[in-house]
Amino acid sequence: MRQIAFVLLLSSVLLAQDSSSQRGTGNQASNPAANGPAPVSGQQPIAPAGDELARMRDDLNKLESLNMNMTSEILFLRDQNLQILLRTNSQMWTMLIRDMREQIAREEQRRAAPPQPAKAAAKPSPR
Repeated sequence: MRQIAFVLLLSSVLLAQDSSSQRGTGNQASNPAANGPAPVSGQQPIAPAGDELARMRDDLNKLESLNMNMTSEILFLRDQNLQILLRTNSQMWTMLIRDMREQIAREEQRRAAPPQPAKAAAKPSPR
């Protein structure tokens, strides 16, 4: 019973961290007014873009650690159906973490690339 409670608590923490990460990045991307001067209490202040990527990378490291801990605890469960469910959950988190790391790497590459010159508007050819 204690192991089931531990696994459920760990899953809840993972889901809460993921939803707070998605909510924070979604508001900033879709609403420029979300970068207002005063952050709401309980939230971290808006960080510069480089710091945001570093914070995301740190969060992913924590999620990966929690996921590995959960995966190691699955073996001790007696309920085989619960083991299957939690293994699937762990695999989902592993894929999500991998995809998020790839997104961070792409964003870092995009920021490191020199800006391309703006294309001139197409001029009509003389007739």
